[in-house]
Amino acid sequence: MLEDTVLVGGIGFLTLVGLAWLAMEKITNSALSARAKRLLIYVLIALIGLLAVSVFSWHSENWKEKNMKSAKIECLFSTNIA
Repeated sequence: MLEDTVLVGGIGFLTLVGLAWLAMEKITNSALSARAKRLLIYVLIALIGLLAVSVFSWHSENWKEKNMKSAKIECLFSTNIA
C-alpha cells in the first residue's frame, strides 16, 4: 500500500487539510484580534499549498524512479539490427 504514492499522499493531504480547517475554525472563533486571525489563517493556507506541492513532488519523484528503472532495462535489452 505504501508504494501507491497517490493513495498515501491523497489520504495524508486530506487529513492534514481537515486538521487545518479545524484549526481555522478555532482561530476564527477565538478572542484574537482580526489581524492576528487573518495572519494565522494565511499561514495555514500557505502551509496547505506547500503540502500540496510536496505531495506532487514526492509522487513524481517516485513515479520517475519506478518508470526509469524499467525504461533502462528495456533499453539495455533492445537491439537495433539494421
